[in-house]
Amino acid sequence: MPQVSQMLNHKTLMRIAIIMAFIQFTNALEYMALTPVFSFMAEAFSVPISFSGYVSGMYTLGAVLSGVAAFYWIDRFDKKRFLMQNMLLLGALTFVSTFITNFDTLLALRFCAGLVGGTTMGVGTSILINCSPVNIRGKMLATVIASFSIVSIVGMPAILFFCTHYGWHVSLWSVSFLCLLSLPFISLFIPKDTIQSRTKNKLSIDTQTLLFASCNALVQFSPMLIIPILTPLMTCHLGAQQDQLPLLFLSGGIAGYLSTKITGVLTSRLSALMLATVSTLFFVLSLLVPATGYHNAILFITLFLGSSYSRLVSSASVTIQYPADEQRASFSSLQAAIMSLITTIAFFMSSLLLPDQGITTQNLDRLLVVCALAAIGFPLLVIALQKKLAKRIHQPDHFVIH
Repeated sequence: MPQVSQMLNHKTLMRIAIIMAFIQFTNALEYMALTPVFSFMAEAFSVPISFSGYVSGMYTLGAVLSGVAAFYWIDRFDKKRFLMQNMLLLGALTFVSTFITNFDTLLALRFCAGLVGGTTMGVGTSILINCSPVNIRGKMLATVIASFSIVSIVGMPAILFFCTHYGWHVSLWSVSFLCLLSLPFISLFIPKDTIQSRTKNKLSIDTQTLLFASCNALVQFSPMLIIPILTPLMTCHLGAQQDQLPLLFLSGGIAGYLSTKITGVLTSRLSALMLATVSTLFFVLSLLVPATGYHNAILFITLFLGSSYSRLVSSASVTIQYPADEQRASFSSLQAAIMSLITTIAFFMSSLLLPDQGITTQNLDRLLVVCALAAIGFPLLVIALQKKLAKRIHQPDHFVIH
């Protein structure tokens, strides 16, 4: 057990976990908010709304590069100081974005934000885990992971409310303020990470490892094609009013949270293939809402986000079985880097499939077809992965899959 964890009681550890959850919430909100907010920003930068994919893609491209680099050199730095510097830089970059009107400069700032954001939570989570006894590490992580749902349920509706009633500048200033607000909490309540780096049991980067590490990212590729245009899709093609956007994102966030919980429970009762198939069917159904011209934004976002989260949980229930316990950290790092890479590709492809003239019915249908075709391969991928896992179980040279 890490020495520092012997000096921290459960209440102190929960306080650290809550602060880390707040940092994760702020970090995720800063990244996610730019997609819907850009529909309000586009006019100021003299570009079409469909260029949102480029803005999001530059962030994830930066996150890929910094994530891979941090895998090799992060142990050389004081993690607490590194975390503070990251949140300060993230707040500053977001703040500066509100004072420019050049699109290329915005792309450069989003790339820099990705360089910072791509390493923030890996560092924060490592501090939390090294402070925690083994028996409550799961509880600590669950506290942090829950912040993603809070982003959808509270963060995004609040950001859209600010955009609608006070302007997009105020919404980004609020995100910048949250970044700066985290600094005194980190300084006062987050301990230094005193754990010394140890020799890693390296996971071999072969075809099979890359396949398992890529599964979650491949599953998320389809929804990430839609995410950059989610706001204009609902307002321009599904009949939603701008003042309804906070409620729509709230409904979608609740649907995603519930589907995550339900799918998690069902993983012990139904096969991964069954879950993958059913969740993919619901995902394709969500795409049929805009494809058929049916004006029901709340039905679309509920089906879309609910099925997307369910597909991700189904995928994770399979891929989590691949690495040995001592290889899990390196495998997760590889997963995160590939997730950012695939997300970057999806964001750029989204903009490429929607040319300069904007989101017309014809090019929207083309995007929806690509999205559906990419999604329906998920059950086949699950079958392939389960066959490979079954072979590993019967090979004595490998560990037993739990």
